[in-house]
Amino acid sequence: MPQGTDLTSSGMNYPGTMNLLPGMKAGEGLLPSGLNMQDKLKALGLGQQPGQEFKAPEQKIILQAQPGDGLITLSWAVVGARQKPDNTTPFRFVIQYGTESNTYTRQLNVGTVNSYTLRGLSNNQLYFIKVQGGNPDQQLLVSSAETQAMPLATEDLASPLERSFSQTTPTLLDTIKPTPVDRSLKQFGYDFFKNSLANQAASDNLPVGADYVLGPGDSVRIDVWGSLQARYDLTVDRNGEINIPKVGAVKVWGLSYTQAKDIINRAFATYYKGFQLNVTLGSLRTIQVFVVGEVEVPGTYYVSSLATVINALAAAGGPSKNGSLRTIKVSRNGKPAQVIDLYDMFLSGDRSRDLRLENGDTIFVPVIGPVAAVAGEVKRPAIYELHGNTSLSELLAMAGGITAAGDAGRIQLERIEGNSTRIVLDYEPKGKDLQKELAAVNVQDRDMVTVFPVYDAMRDVVTLAGNVVRPGSYQFRKGMRVSDLLPGYGALLPDSYLGAAEITRLALPDYHKEILSFNLGKALQGDERENLPLQEQDTIRVFARSEMTEQPTVSISGYVVSPGVYDYYPQMTVRDLITAAGSLKRNALLTRAELTRIVVDKNGAEAHHLEIDLEKTLAGDPANNPVLMPNDALIVRGVENWLDATDRFVTLKGEVRFPGVYSITKGERLSSVIARAGGFTDKAYLRGARFSRLSVQEEQQKRMDEVIARTEQDLQRKQAELASLSASKDELEANKAALAGLQKSLDKLKASKAQGRVVIHLTQLDEFRKSPYDLELMGGDTLEVPQTPSVVNVMGSVYNPTSFIHLPDKDVAYYLKRAGGATQDAEQDSMYVIKADGSVFSKQQSSFGIRWDDESRHWTFGGFMATRLDPGDTLVVPQQLEQTAWLRNFKDVTTILSQIALTAGVVIAAGL
Repeated sequence: MPQGTDLTSSGMNYPGTMNLLPGMKAGEGLLPSGLNMQDKLKALGLGQQPGQEFKAPEQKIILQAQPGDGLITLSWAVVGARQKPDNTTPFRFVIQYGTESNTYTRQLNVGTVNSYTLRGLSNNQLYFIKVQGGNPDQQLLVSSAETQAMPLATEDLASPLERSFSQTTPTLLDTIKPTPVDRSLKQFGYDFFKNSLANQAASDNLPVGADYVLGPGDSVRIDVWGSLQARYDLTVDRNGEINIPKVGAVKVWGLSYTQAKDIINRAFATYYKGFQLNVTLGSLRTIQVFVVGEVEVPGTYYVSSLATVINALAAAGGPSKNGSLRTIKVSRNGKPAQVIDLYDMFLSGDRSRDLRLENGDTIFVPVIGPVAAVAGEVKRPAIYELHGNTSLSELLAMAGGITAAGDAGRIQLERIEGNSTRIVLDYEPKGKDLQKELAAVNVQDRDMVTVFPVYDAMRDVVTLAGNVVRPGSYQFRKGMRVSDLLPGYGALLPDSYLGAAEITRLALPDYHKEILSFNLGKALQGDERENLPLQEQDTIRVFARSEMTEQPTVSISGYVVSPGVYDYYPQMTVRDLITAAGSLKRNALLTRAELTRIVVDKNGAEAHHLEIDLEKTLAGDPANNPVLMPNDALIVRGVENWLDATDRFVTLKGEVRFPGVYSITKGERLSSVIARAGGFTDKAYLRGARFSRLSVQEEQQKRMDEVIARTEQDLQRKQAELASLSASKDELEANKAALAGLQKSLDKLKASKAQGRVVIHLTQLDEFRKSPYDLELMGGDTLEVPQTPSVVNVMGSVYNPTSFIHLPDKDVAYYLKRAGGATQDAEQDSMYVIKADGSVFSKQQSSFGIRWDDESRHWTFGGFMATRLDPGDTLVVPQQLEQTAWLRNFKDVTTILSQIALTAGVVIAAGL
């Protein structure tokens, strides 16, 4: 897709109204690719002020892409160091994507949203996506890492469970391809932080528990009623105190929420009696924590005093995939670090070890520890981090356990042995307690565990197929026979073949296929010899009659609506066949049709012909409506002198007294129609008459297409040979120019269509009726008689190609001189004249200075240059070809092109 293409014209479907940058209109908001950081900031309206120096941002965008059917759903969040909660200026984002890494052909401004769905994408096409954002107040531009996603069709997006239930289970008779184990595993647990980034809730509105410890910066609201009516909104100062009017300072730092309420109540009781009060917390303080180690964006974070370790990790983008989820350490005031295992929450939902943070806490995420992967038929295939000694049964429990489709006797472990080689260990439980045996196997770092699926083939099954009512698989029971699956004729579809059916069987011991045939009709009647016993995996196939016997046919041709071959049925008659063909046409000859029948005897085949009166056939006369036999052929003839609607009309245009469309009868000639049109007018120019015919047009167009295709192939071949055939650079350029001229002529000829013109010499009607040009007309013929033109045309390689006023008795030399004469590159020996009636007279025809004039019926002298031109004639002076050896062959091509073009009525030869 071209860079900078507008979304509304690209054919892609983006729902709703996009959030645009300030001042932008709908349809804007696209950034051209190739901009640097400064340019992108300016395009977003985030450029630095004059004199400012741009600093690289310390923030980044965490991006997640979820593919769908023809779409990719994106969600993202900005994380990074020094990001304070009180910064309310929103970021504005731009999505960039393309089909090549680091090459983004589409850019889309989406405003301040943190999710978007790209639609109109191609399934099974890998897309590379990046999101950039800008904050105008902080003069920052943040960017995500490039993310890949591939849209898939709905059936490909199904879960493994959905796909397993949607597949048809094969039998041993089917071709079974082993299902490969999917080894494209993800590291377990890391998606939790990416998914939570775009949905982080504001912690200010979270409820405060009784054990919440107050500190400097917390806001306390005190409502008092009774003997004293008052409301106080107080903030804990740096000394840990709140100053209550008329009561004094009350120290609450380090007290729990419950303890603080008791202390405040006692402080009021010192000065007042008969009152009640309520203490609530307003806005909570912000604490500073440090997130270091293997996290997406390590640094200093300001979080709510209610935040826990998981909240702080989410603010930092979560541990990177090189960071541990099981040994996260929290250090506080020099005390021994507390270790948090996030698997407790991910696997069982236990958050009891998720500590509430205090100001100055340090969260350290170390490098990931030993890992092991589980693939195949488990409920949650993934890569898991190990913590301490882990058995194979514990690892499988982390993966959700073995599915019902998993083969407990086919568990394989790939291991790196001694940092030198890979080995494979197969575990096949020998006893009944699978968990106990697997618990004895210790898992090591980088082990790969595969639980293979059970064999796909269905067992204890027999199959019914073919022309039956309920095909499919059935349970095999010992002692089953054919009649158990086919209890009667009601189990068969119509037109079943009863003479034979077959059983496909896998024979022991090597399970090779065998075919057993039986008489289906006799088996249904209870014949024990044909009612064969069945074995497991047998497939019974019932055939349709059309599969086993040749279907007899009859045919009908000629003047019927739908001629063709039709199925034969017993007792079928001639009238039945005519009805099947859609009845007779209006011009069908009813009195005489021919029925041909092939009779086969011991001496061979002999054809018999029978005349049938169709009028009596349709009236129900048995003698003319015989019963048909297979392979009979009925021929319906048409009436004489009948013309279809498309063959009954011709058109007269121009200088006839009554131009228009005329119907004709079969055999009618052109002179007859001209006479019906009132003859010619006084202005008619008979020499310039144009007669065209549809059949001629089709033939001309076919010849044009063939010549064009052949010439294009020759041009392509010659273009490839130019470098080797040219002796110098100048000759190479000349050859290219010559080929370009030929290609230009070809293109012009391809754009033109044949006109189907037939050259005729039109004269007055009395004389014309006796001439050979008085053609028998055909449907679609057109005659155009123009007015007498007043010009002669000169085209081609002359200095002034134009039209001149016709002067009586002026010849070729006169008009050529008026056009400035031939140019230096003119091929004067190949000049020709296109007469007004479409005929052509060339210089080659008068090379000896004499020629025969058909119109005057005598010899003329003086050669081609002395030829007189009539009104409407065109003189063509072709261009001379370069005298390159291989181009001489193309001179024949140009001649052919000229002839085809002239025949079709297209004058392009002047450019050849």
